Amino acid sequence: MSDRSPGGSLALAATAGVLIAAMAVMGWWQYTAYDDQQRNDARTALSRPPVALDEVLGPDESFPAAASSRPVEVRGSYNEAEQFYVEALAGSPHTYAVATPFETQSGSAVIVIRGASEQPTAPAPGGKVWLQGVLNPSASAGQPLDEDRITDGVRIPALLSEVSADLYAGYVVLTASLPAEPLDRVEPPLPNPSRWAGIRNLLYAVQWWV
Repeated sequence: MSDRSPGGSLALAATAGVLIAAMAVMGWWQYTAYDDQQRNDARTALSRPPVALDEVLGPDESFPAAASSRPVEVRGSYNEAEQFYVEALAGSPHTYAVATPFETQSGSAVIVIRGASEQPTAPAPGGKVWLQGVLNPSASAGQPLDEDRITDGVRIPALLSEVSADLYAGYVVLTASLPAEPLDRVEPPLPNPSRWAGIRNLLYAVQWWV
């Protein structure tokens, strides 16, 4: 027959419960720190100094993995006549993201997400334009343009017949331009962070939870 009193067993159980709860909290805190490190790593990738567009993606090249989410700069002019609109694009503060072909010195055009609008209309700056933005690969899904030149994704293959110039294999989300762009900005998608960003915090979280 055990000499352990009911009160002692309850105390041990309560102590164990407190320790388990504390370990869960510490593990969650470390996991939250890991998540923050991942997000910071992704944001840092978007704040790199821009490079010339043609240094990372040529007009006749397939899209390289290293070009994804790369800040770039380019000079040229907008072709407003072939502008189109992307409905419910991620990062857009309004109904439509305004997408305008931007003809570069190469003679090809890159699609530029200039900003956002509640209506499918937005005059583009005329003349020569210098711009910076974040380069992204073609979307994997996107319908052909309808009669109002509206689509639901920037899928470059679906746009080849809609733009007279040859198209680059990616598109740019505008972050700055001269002359200035009056439209509200569309936020570029965050890139995938390095798998090693915050890995120490993740390992600490696992230690607390096992």
